[in-house]
Amino acid sequence: MGRLADKNILITGGNSGIGLAAAQEFDREGARVAICGLNERSLQAAKETLGAGSLAVRADVSKLPDLDTMFATIKREFGHLDGVFVNAGYSEFLLFEDV
Repeated sequence: MGRLADKNILITGGNSGIGLAAAQEFDREGARVAICGLNERSLQAAKETLGAGSLAVRADVSKLPDLDTMFATIKREFGHLDGVFVNAGYSEFLLFEDV
């Protein structure tokens, strides 16, 4: 087993890009991985690349009710968290002259 055996890790924005790559690495190191993101389809596709003990939760981390539901789900499924990889982000694209 890897260095993270028996650890429970949450990766926000774990359904694509850097977040998914981090989730896959934590999974390879033996962690039970929970990922969250906005898009249900990409969450399920990402979950399929992770171990059987992984968890995918649709949540907008900028909304407190979503956070409450996400953490309740993680607590029910994992019991506790050992670490969080905060990767979710938000961006707004504007024309340079509007900045």
